[in-house]
Order: sequence, then C-alpha cells, then structure tokens
Amino acid sequence: MRTVNGRQLTRSQSNRRIAGVCGGIAEYFDIDPTLVRVAFVVAALLGGPGLLLYVVLWIVLPKGPVGPPSAHISGRHPAAAVRIAEERFARGEISAEELHQIRSDLMGV
Repeated sequence: MRTVNGRQLTRSQSNRRIAGVCGGIAEYFDIDPTLVRVAFVVAALLGGPGLLLYVVLWIVLPKGPVGPPSAHISGRHPAAAVRIAEERFARGEISAEELHQIRSDLMGV
C-alpha cells in the first residue's frame, strides 16, 4: 500500500462503526470521519458505487494499528488541543500539572 509522509492508508481499529474503512480514510486525510461516512451513504443512496467501494476497501485495506489515531483526535490536531490547554493555563483555569498531563496524553511527551 502506498504511503504518504510515512502514513499508510489502513482500516481504523479505534474509529470504526462497521469495518473501519471510513475511519481509516478520515485519519489518512485528517478529516472528520462523519463526513466520509455521509459521503459513502449519499453515494450508495444515489445509486453510486458507495456500497461496492466500501466492500472493496474493506477487503483491500489492511488493518491499522490498535490504539488511538496518532495524528487525529476527535477531529482536531493534538497541537491545537495543547494550544487550548496552554491558553487555559495562562488564564489560571488549569494547573501546571494538568497542563503537563494534557501534553503527555496528546503529544506523547
């Protein structure tokens, strides 16, 4: 399978509803998986190749690694979440320990 920037298109093991195809595509292109799911449903309802394409990708795509997606957390980049946490720390809403915990959870630091 082709890789881009060290990433490989795989079926998501952490963001899946049926087989992880839409979650894997969303993680690869760094978009919301709901958009991918809606696109497949609309394509299937309009007589397009949505269902057939989904089944083919289910067969062709390898399973991805188990665990949370590395660059995609709930539709946002980890760096954006860390920036928000830093802003909350600057306003005194969270402690330094909480900021450190957020950084380590999101960035693996």
